Amino acid sequence: MSGHNLEAAYASTEIAGYIQDNQVQFLESTGSDGMWSLFAGSEGGSKWPLADGVICAKNSKKDINFAFEFKRKNEGVHGILTALGQSYAYLEKGYAASVMAIPESYSSHPCPGEHINRIIEQTSPDIPIWIFTYGEPDMSATRPFNGKIKCVRNKNLGTCIQSNGANGSASNASRVTTLWAHFREGMSHPDALYKYCKSVKIITSAGENLDEYKIPEELKQAVKRINASADVYQYLSNTSPNSISDKSWRKDWFSFYFWKDLMPLYHKDSSGKYIANTVPTKIKINQNDNQTLFSSRNDSIKNKLVEKLNEGKITEDKAWEEYAKKVRSDAHSYREVIDSGLYHIGFVDSDGKLTELGYKYVDACERANDAYSLLPMQILKSAVLQNGQYAALLHYIFKLSEEEFDKDLYSFTKIKNNKKTFDSNEYRTWLMHNLNEKLHLVQTSSLRAGGTRKPLQSEIWMLKKLGLIRSTTYRIGSGICIDWPQVETSLQFFYNI
Repeated sequence: MSGHNLEAAYASTEIAGYIQDNQVQFLESTGSDGMWSLFAGSEGGSKWPLADGVICAKNSKKDINFAFEFKRKNEGVHGILTALGQSYAYLEKGYAASVMAIPESYSSHPCPGEHINRIIEQTSPDIPIWIFTYGEPDMSATRPFNGKIKCVRNKNLGTCIQSNGANGSASNASRVTTLWAHFREGMSHPDALYKYCKSVKIITSAGENLDEYKIPEELKQAVKRINASADVYQYLSNTSPNSISDKSWRKDWFSFYFWKDLMPLYHKDSSGKYIANTVPTKIKINQNDNQTLFSSRNDSIKNKLVEKLNEGKITEDKAWEEYAKKVRSDAHSYREVIDSGLYHIGFVDSDGKLTELGYKYVDACERANDAYSLLPMQILKSAVLQNGQYAALLHYIFKLSEEEFDKDLYSFTKIKNNKKTFDSNEYRTWLMHNLNEKLHLVQTSSLRAGGTRKPLQSEIWMLKKLGLIRSTTYRIGSGICIDWPQVETSLQFFYNI
């Protein structure tokens, strides 16, 4: 498991731990000593310039975000000057500090860290830029950079000059998300990722044509009653007018999710009874079945509103208005998951356009006419592992589990009726605790949701969807059953795309 993104992930978690252990040197007078918890994560947006990672410091009073820049030896000695320029740019973007990690030496330069430190001290000594150098990581260890990191510059943040607008929360900087790409079960289907990329390709080549989307008159009138000045297409897709990503999402939403046959809320039978419209989306959840939306369960919006209509508890106008609001809300939720995931795995860029890798993925899907066929899935798997940093997540899961089961083969095993069973909930809770407290990884959606979601719920769903963990998800004595041959094949495939 090599590559810039993976090594950057491992280095950022190690440095987060280093700063937490030595927080007086870095954070004195910015918060109570010993009160800071640090985690490594990723930028949640795509606003340029883009950091390799984000280190977040939190206490009971505030959050402070630091941009992280990582350079590998094979990028050449000129990379250290690039890192310096990028570090200044992150401060201007709004981060409270910049953290750079560069090799401890090059064949042409024995001590680059000290060199960069001298440049900063001679030009802007009070700037919050921290410098770390590193030796060759041990990729077989749970923490590959453990004992390999040296701090060269640790100017205390409380004594530094902050750039204009930087206030700890970094208003112009992106929000912090997990180190690995954000996906969501029930949303991030491979065909959903493909259909969005296809929409981007169409919009960037042919432009937008709103006339192709036929909205029911009842829905148009409902939107007008909700907001008389609203554009119906922008309202129902929860978009703004002009960006490529806005236009691409409208294309995706109205072509594949909220398409014309799915749009109607209901139809009536011969007796006048309301019947929920259950037409599915055009998003395939596998090679045979399409995703349902707004009508999949008894408590779905169409089912609930139809029940109220039949009981005379609501008027048709009011039902259409509630429906329109739900459509708008779900459009935002789906878009937030889909485009952020695609950005993180390198299929779309910060301008919302397809990258070279994104075009290769779309072309492979189109040639096969199936996002679930061999080549598209292999491209997706490799991008999720490398760019999306799921390889780092799998590494940490495996190493943490290996250490635990070496101590006790039957950890997380319960005996009931003389039969051993593996307690996956206890195991995943244990994993999450160690990922955060031991390895300093930013808290995931399951924790941000206030405990309503199971630990690693979305991540395990996506790994199963991609075939990177086995159908028998857990096993006594090993925990999550990672399909290492498939993982290694996909990692190698990445370099040959």
